[in-house]
Amino acid sequence: MKLDLLDKLIEDRLILQEARKGNIIINPDRIKSRVNEIRKHYGSDTEFQDSLAKQGLVQADIEAKIREQLLMYSVIEREIKSKITIKPGEVTDFYQENTAKFILPEQREFESITIDNEGLANEIFDKLKSGQELQGVAEEYSLTVNKFTCVKGGQLRKDIEDTVFKINLAQISSPVKIENNYYIFKLNNIIPPRHQNLSEVQDEIYTMLSNKKMQEALTKWLDVLKEHTYIKILQN
Repeated sequence: MKLDLLDKLIEDRLILQEARKGNIIINPDRIKSRVNEIRKHYGSDTEFQDSLAKQGLVQADIEAKIREQLLMYSVIEREIKSKITIKPGEVTDFYQENTAKFILPEQREFESITIDNEGLANEIFDKLKSGQELQGVAEEYSLTVNKFTCVKGGQLRKDIEDTVFKINLAQISSPVKIENNYYIFKLNNIIPPRHQNLSEVQDEIYTMLSNKKMQEALTKWLDVLKEHTYIKILQN
């Protein structure tokens, strides 16, 4: 971890050095905007300044760090990102060679209501079993019907997933206790697995290929910078 961190610090210094060589100018308004975004996470400017002080910092330190980051982003944009191109054929080839990656698993659309009382939950369940509609019963008891779409495998709590994927289409589950509440689920739709077509995933593939090429180009560029830079590491 120390070696990785050290290497990252060296690379950041090299990128920043190249940015300064290129005389890149950062608009002060961009720095001010970033500082304001950070300040929004605090209740007041006083809280913001106090938080900085606890870290031994002042606002000027944050502004200097943001300026360095923007300089680094700008030089990478100019030297690396702007030179990356992805041809349509590359996207098509990747899709055809990796079709198994673009299968949407079965999805289930369901509704649920939440009740904070076991007796009431069983009373509502009895009404639903008799054929009354979930929405109507929910309105009668001033409950909210929530709608969800999910796939199997970690999107939901296991107890909810087990229930939703066990009931049949249009079926109502018996009340499921989760912590201090009781939940009733109704399965509305089952969407079977399917292959996504190219038009659905081409943007995703383009971004993935672009990021891969950019990372490769950035690594090569940094290797060249390292070869032409004297780097001395001082150890205690």
